[in-house]
Amino acid sequence: MQKVVIYTGPMCNYCSAAKHLLNKKKVNYTEYDIAVDPSKMQEMQKKTNGARTIPQIFIGDTYVGGYQELKALEAKDLGESNPEIQIRHTYPPVWNWPVSDETKVIYIQPWEYPKVPFEWQYKFETFADALIVPSNYVKQIFLDGGVNPSNAFVVPNGFDPAIFNNDRSEVKPMLGIDPDRFNFVYVGNSQWRKGLDILINIWHKCFKTYDKCTLIIKDNPNIYGKNNILNEIVKMQYKTESAEVIYIDQNFSDVEMANLYKLSNAIVHPYRAEGFAMHVQEAMACGCLPVVSAGGPTNDFVSDELGLKIPTSQQNVNISDAGVFAMKPGDAMTRMSTHTFINEPSGQHLEQMLKYIYHHHNKQDLYKKLDKISMKNTWDHVVDMYEGVINEVGKRKGTNRLR
Repeated sequence: MQKVVIYTGPMCNYCSAAKHLLNKKKVNYTEYDIAVDPSKMQEMQKKTNGARTIPQIFIGDTYVGGYQELKALEAKDLGESNPEIQIRHTYPPVWNWPVSDETKVIYIQPWEYPKVPFEWQYKFETFADALIVPSNYVKQIFLDGGVNPSNAFVVPNGFDPAIFNNDRSEVKPMLGIDPDRFNFVYVGNSQWRKGLDILINIWHKCFKTYDKCTLIIKDNPNIYGKNNILNEIVKMQYKTESAEVIYIDQNFSDVEMANLYKLSNAIVHPYRAEGFAMHVQEAMACGCLPVVSAGGPTNDFVSDELGLKIPTSQQNVNISDAGVFAMKPGDAMTRMSTHTFINEPSGQHLEQMLKYIYHHHNKQDLYKKLDKISMKNTWDHVVDMYEGVINEVGKRKGTNRLR
């Protein structure tokens, strides 16, 4: 059998889906994580003529493409017949006509900010027969931007329950994290929209060195670049004698991420703008209590019964300052308009929530409560949802694109 190679990266839901499909078919493959080895990013781009999205998959010397192309190849091998459909999953979106007027085009388009770029608003109507987004929050953003409701579908990101589950019987020690302390974990990066600055500013007000709790910050600098966040943490602790903070900038496998979640008691994500927050879902599956911003994409899977929601207020921001959004000049967000708005989480309410969790919840109560979490967003279910959308669009007569 020819060698199968897949290029992946951290926090990539379609990488997980592709590996899940290969494992399901019992196909042996070699995985290269471009975040762990940057040279593999260059190798991947050279082999794919400049592709920047992941996963990228090869069978021998044959370039397959991403997850959807792999899924289509599986369907072909099974002898299934589907209408001709082209699926586009890139950032920024690819705007061009398909080879045939009869070809239906489906865009899979993650998005985080509260407004759609102006240029996207008419182009989706021009080029897309359907749009798949990861949350109802993002769907509403695109509907507000002019997308036809009948062409917009929600398919959430998934998780692997064989890895992300509440079985804590074999949790391993990791990086000096004390399982007997009450551990809050933040996973993501230090982009302004993620709200890490809010959490750090609140932490020193909430807890001091005598409190038996820890804030674990799992950063991802290899994807979004390094910054001075570690220096800020050190200065904060020196000035305020705040409770312990553990900063992690290593790349973790899914198994290591699950172990980190199982060493933690609550996951905190006070985001200003977000598209789904897959790490919150994974942490919940591992028994972490979620503390998240209200009104965003996490509303799809964080109910009032299962978590705490930080009240937010709408605030206008000047997006001409690309540094605020950690984007390069010319990116889609900077071309939207001069101003937009974000949903600013309340620091006061976050402080009250963290104190309440620490002082009034014991671990067994947390785990018992989170046993009720719905496991519907497993990868098997998510793949079925994708197939449902593809089949529905494929059965439509003609295309919905504007001419």
